[in-house]
This record gives sequence, C-alpha cells and structure tokens, in this order.
Amino acid sequence: MSFIGDINEMTKGVRQSKMSIWVGMALALLVTVSLTLTVQLWLAQVVCLLPILVALLAYYIPTYFGLKERKRLAVFGLVLFLVIGLSLGGALYSTVANYEVQDVSSKNSLLVGGTVSPSHTEPGDQLQFSVVLTAGDTNANVSLLLFNNWGEPEDNPNYTMDYSHSTSLGAVYLYNVTSLEEGVYYFQYGVVNGTAWTTTPQTFGPVNAELSKVLTNSLMSGTVYSFYSMAVLFYILILLTWWMDRSKKKIFEMEQKRAQTKDKKVKDAKEEKFVCSDCGTEVPGEANKCPSCGAKFDDDELSCPQCSAKLLKSDTKCWNCGKKL
Repeated sequence: MSFIGDINEMTKGVRQSKMSIWVGMALALLVTVSLTLTVQLWLAQVVCLLPILVALLAYYIPTYFGLKERKRLAVFGLVLFLVIGLSLGGALYSTVANYEVQDVSSKNSLLVGGTVSPSHTEPGDQLQFSVVLTAGDTNANVSLLLFNNWGEPEDNPNYTMDYSHSTSLGAVYLYNVTSLEEGVYYFQYGVVNGTAWTTTPQTFGPVNAELSKVLTNSLMSGTVYSFYSMAVLFYILILLTWWMDRSKKKIFEMEQKRAQTKDKKVKDAKEEKFVCSDCGTEVPGEANKCPSCGAKFDDDELSCPQCSAKLLKSDTKCWNCGKKL
C-alpha cells in the first residue's frame, strides 16, 4: 500500500465520523500556525515559500476531512488567518520584549564590541552607542548607522561618533542621544579605513517605545502580513477550484445533452415509417426489406406514405403530393 493509501486508511474512521469537519479545521489551524511561527522565528531562509505552503495546507486539510462547501471554507479562512496573524504578532512581541543586545564586530576586527545601552527605553530616555576602533587615530571617521523599523527607509539617520577614551583594545567611540524617535531599531557601525568603508553586521536594538505600543504594532503587522501574503493565495485557490469544478460540470452537462440528442435522433429514426412501393405495407424507417412481401429497398429510395411516389431518403417532402416527410 502507498504512503497516501496508508494515511487514507488511518484517517478513514475520523473522516467518516460526525466530527470530521471540526477535526480538519482544528488540524489545519494547528499545522498552519506552527509552520508560520517556526519559519518566521527560526527558518528565515524559506520564508518566501511560507505563504504558498500555508495557503495550500489551509485549503486541502479541511477539504480532506469533508469541508467542501466553499462558503463555509471561506469563513473558516477568515478565522484561520486572523489567528495566524495574532499568533505571529504575539511571537514577534515576545521576541522584541525579551531580547538582549548582542555585541557586533567587523570581519577584519577593525571595529569590535559595538553595542547600545540600555536595550529598552522610552522616548526621551538617554541612549549610548559605543564601539572600539582597534587601529587608526583618534580622529577617524567612525559612524553609527541607525534604522528605525517603524519609520520610512529614507529617514534612517547616519550619525558621526565622537572619540571618548582609549583602552587596551583601542580607541572607544561614543554617541549619546536623548531625542531618538519612537520605534524599534537596528544598528551597525562603520569607519572609513583609508579608501575602504568597513562596517559591522547589522543587529537588533534598541527598543525605544512603550511595550504596549510594541504589542499593538506587532499584532497589527502580524495580522496584515497574514492576510496580504497568505489569505490572498488561499482565496485565489478557492476561486480556481470553484472555476474548475464549474467547468467540469458544464462539460458533463454538454456531454449529457449531446447523448440525449443522439438518442432522440436514433429513436426518431426507428419511429419513422414509409410505404412499400410493391405492396403498400407501412415499413419501419430502418428496414432494408419489406416484412410483408420481402421486397428489398434501395438504401437511398423510399415511397411517399400518402401517394406511394418514389422518393429519396434525403427528400424533406413528396414531389408528387407535397406531403412533408
């Protein structure tokens, strides 16, 4: 038995029960939410495939368990993608609320120990960004690149950092700010080394907003993402399968109509009669010889049932008496 056959056999009892549709919806909810959270939080490399996978699972799992009425499936989709969006938003909020700043360094170790303190603030609080330049003088052009995830890309500022003091590692550069716009940020550091531009990797932080606003924004962004990327594909799939089923139904109806027309023509041909030109007996239309006198008929000739004039089978009326055939 094939793998699909094994699954069908294992789920046969469930699919035949009264609770099959509810089981299918619950399973679809569990699978799609789990998949979304897993990919978004830990498997970012396959995130581009996520909307397609979720849309397919959201459609085929319930229909496999008996939810084939598309109106009910569409309503289920609204609930499902709302739950997915809220779950994703909640997970993102938890990640932001509990994150700890990770120090960053450039690949060539020219810039090391890049960090920000504190990691969580509210607008108006002071933030201090720092990084260590391991080589070069105290007049080096060290920059802080700050990206607000809540703002527009063109509004992301680039700040020049000031030399503070030297340590055994090198020169410490700082940037203090109290007027940072509200938002959730990413930061990195850069320095002009001769003619080359050296940067650290980009890292998360700081969070410069009330956590209640972070929660609201996370829930909204998760829900919007769920609907515009996943739900759209889900409803396109519903429309496509509806159109395919409708086309199959129309083709079936056309074939049935052709078959009925063909049967009617055969029946009418059997009911047609003509008169034997030798003995005057009425003969069925499909007969090749007279059942009374045995006279054989030419395939293309017959007699008028009213006046017995010789006619061709292709004639629509008698040339002698005008009777319509």
